Amino acid sequence: MKYLAIAFSLVAVAIFTVIPGWSQTLRPGQMGTDDIQNTVTIQFEGMTPHIGQQLGIRIIDKASMQEVTRRVIPSVPSASFTVPMNNVPNGGYYWIDMYADLNGNGLYNPPPVDHAWRLTVDNLRGDSTITFVHNTNFYDINWVYQLQLDIRDASPHIGNMFEARVVRDSDDMEMGRARVDNVTAADFSVFIPGLHLNEEYRADFYFDSNHNGHYDVPPLDHAWRRTFSNPNGDAAVVFTHNTDFTDIDWDHLLVMRMHEMTPHLGQLFELRVVDESTQQEEGRMSLPAVLLPEFIVMVPALYYGDDYRVDFYADLNMNGQYDPPPTDHAWRITFTDNTGDVVENFTHNTNFTDIQWPYLSVGPSPDQLQPRAFALEQNYPNPFNPSTAIAYDLPSESHVTLKVYNMLGQEVATLVDNQSSAGRHTVTWNAGSQPSGIYFYRLTAAGATATGKMVLLK
Repeated sequence: MKYLAIAFSLVAVAIFTVIPGWSQTLRPGQMGTDDIQNTVTIQFEGMTPHIGQQLGIRIIDKASMQEVTRRVIPSVPSASFTVPMNNVPNGGYYWIDMYADLNGNGLYNPPPVDHAWRLTVDNLRGDSTITFVHNTNFYDINWVYQLQLDIRDASPHIGNMFEARVVRDSDDMEMGRARVDNVTAADFSVFIPGLHLNEEYRADFYFDSNHNGHYDVPPLDHAWRRTFSNPNGDAAVVFTHNTDFTDIDWDHLLVMRMHEMTPHLGQLFELRVVDESTQQEEGRMSLPAVLLPEFIVMVPALYYGDDYRVDFYADLNMNGQYDPPPTDHAWRITFTDNTGDVVENFTHNTNFTDIQWPYLSVGPSPDQLQPRAFALEQNYPNPFNPSTAIAYDLPSESHVTLKVYNMLGQEVATLVDNQSSAGRHTVTWNAGSQPSGIYFYRLTAAGATATGKMVLLK
């Protein structure tokens, strides 16, 4: 049975591929303009407070939310030093996330326990040097850990394609996957980021033994499953080739490359994949806010040879839910998976379809999805200009107010002031003519209050 994949939200970044040292012919997560790979060198200055501490760095493609590369420096050597970050595709739009392990526990802790920052590099062209000077403008980068999967004695599969994925046991959510188009050595490693601390996971992986470009149940292809946890952050699994095969029920990947989506910048975007033969929903994703006119969404949901439809919409009226067109913009495409992974290109148009968006058609019941606690999420994106999305959870129906204040404590916007149902809610604030600076948003419901901080940069 296929599992539900609610993946690739902006809250928990899921990764498609990170394989240092391997070249790939399929790069579905890359929105760069060509295949040129650049080096981004980060020049650190004023890092005296962190000498001797661990430093983590990662680069994320804003178009796909895919992690491009990462490095962990075991010990900051001096106040001034450089770190090269290789294999960054040309023409992309990126975040550079960094943290210094201030409390020395070897793990990431949100500021101010650890010091963390986010830099932005837009339309990268050629090798570049970015200067970072230590400051206290911290940012919670929601660092995720990674699995190192070490493959040993795989001589029978030299020349095969290899794929691996990590799935969280508690909810069957795929956290990330990796692919090697052509295995060239018996011993190799792949790295899959996306792990959260102290969770239980399984690693599924296979070699395309029959060379047809997609997964087949063993013994046609050779496949295995290994379970692991990560109490210490990063995890490692060492696998030595054997013939104890397992049918891992592999889901191929749908890659939707969205073009000319300028009318929907800052808006909620949701997409789902439905099997036409069974009318069963196989996967869905949600982006709290469209960040770029050209972006990518990816859902692991496909079986080779099946027919599918893809329903998707942009929340044009920004009320946090689907409304039939033209209130919201919605579309439907259909295809047959005859390639394994499928890449579809979509360019914004006005040929709308009422997709009758459901809350969930398969998977957990609404009761199971109902939040158990009152919670206010960090706005996204942050910093932002001019729009940002704010999500919050209500365990029961209640009257809600959500207001925005400036640094002087003056109210500048009321985003919500009404009776709201239990569940996850998302609202968007368009700062309009408000000046750059720090703002606070305060949520009050059922006698509880929570406050967040956001930064408007114009």
